[in-house]
Amino acid sequence: MGTSSIYNGKMDKNSLLPDDYDKNGEQGNEESQNSLKVSWQTVKTNMSKYIKNGGNSGSVKHIARQYVNASGGSGTILNQSSSGMRAAGNIGNFLNGIKTEGIVTTLQKFGVDYAGRSIYDVFSDLVSAVAFQSDSKEDIVAKEASMESLSKIYDFVEANNMELESLDSMPVVLMNETLCEYVGSYIWIKMMNDLESRFEKYISNPKEALILEQEFKQYIFNTVRVEFENNGDIINQDVRSSIVMLYSKCLEVLEGTL
Repeated sequence: MGTSSIYNGKMDKNSLLPDDYDKNGEQGNEESQNSLKVSWQTVKTNMSKYIKNGGNSGSVKHIARQYVNASGGSGTILNQSSSGMRAAGNIGNFLNGIKTEGIVTTLQKFGVDYAGRSIYDVFSDLVSAVAFQSDSKEDIVAKEASMESLSKIYDFVEANNMELESLDSMPVVLMNETLCEYVGSYIWIKMMNDLESRFEKYISNPKEALILEQEFKQYIFNTVRVEFENNGDIINQDVRSSIVMLYSKCLEVLEGTL
């Protein structure tokens, strides 16, 4: 249940410059870059250099910080993530429903038919139920992140002989991991779409491209995981507000303000 959709990334207004043009040159003084608005062209150029040079030009942390800056800051990204936070809240409600009422009742409340259907089809419908809009790129990012997140629950069912009722005994730690996976996937997919990133586009060796992509992705997910662990047991809190708060904190860490 992986993701592969890449959209046209973010563009600077009236930009007629080629993709490999970088008016700011190399990374330069980090303090001055933090105080100035970074252009999308600069972020994309530094991303390309990082990939082309096998991760030896610049750093993941620096590119992530530039990305948040080019987006207008963590607050702007949060304000533009309504679809993503709505889907996160729906996943939280789904997990809480399992914990309090069981999987059968919860699926019924989400309008997902399950009797006589394959587990794969049930989960496909569940993805559409928690991320039900597909009108914008942000909606689709939310849907792809939901797919990645719910894949952890699907794997649990698969490990339990494809018995849907096994979710009634799903451990709380897996519920928290599912929410953590959602936030990490949402940030990662959104970032890669905004930057038009295809690692294989710049590296001829597919194995090298995969390793570099995983290193970049791991930095994002490690950031998210640390914030989740600092916040304790999310599933037993007000999930929707907790997820929004944690998402905001993760963006602030990537931005370098926390």
